[in-house]
Amino acid sequence: MKTIKLIPMLLLFSFMLFAQSSDLKNEPGYVDFGDLSSFEGSTGVTEIILEEDLLSMLAQMSSEEDPNIMAILNGLKLVKANVFEVSQANLDELKSRIDQIDSKLTGSNWKRIVRTRSAEETANVYIKQNSNQIVGLAVTTLEADGEAAFVNIVGTIELATIGKLGNKFGIPHLNDVKKNNGDHDED
Repeated sequence: MKTIKLIPMLLLFSFMLFAQSSDLKNEPGYVDFGDLSSFEGSTGVTEIILEEDLLSMLAQMSSEEDPNIMAILNGLKLVKANVFEVSQANLDELKSRIDQIDSKLTGSNWKRIVRTRSAEETANVYIKQNSNQIVGLAVTTLEADGEAAFVNIVGTIELATIGKLGNKFGIPHLNDVKKNNGDHDED
């Protein structure tokens, strides 16, 4: 009998989680990087997913330690990062995925603010704006002998504080957003 009562509660909870994830996909700053599961076979894989409710809780917990972090986190709805170790087996596929994402974002009102290309490294940073506010940030990086990262931050964002967010949650490559402020190619 208890099991029968538990099933509707679990279904309701699952529906609520699905609804929250679906709502985030409708946010103007959300980026769908596609199916990244083919890269999960590498030995080094990191995935970070922090949604609005957890970000709010973290903001409250961090407010005494760093009062500025609360202001940064309160405007955010999602922080998502996928980081993969690069190998010879997945290098070409990762390069292709980053190129596809670049085409998709630059063709859909995202502004690329950083572009680095060399034989060893590729890095792109994009912002999505509504009026005078930044409502989305996307970062794609690939180091041929290191890692590839796909990062999406959804919500009200101030670029000057992004490095702090990267340090707080150990999100690779976010520190580079503040350091780099223009496009340059090295081939």
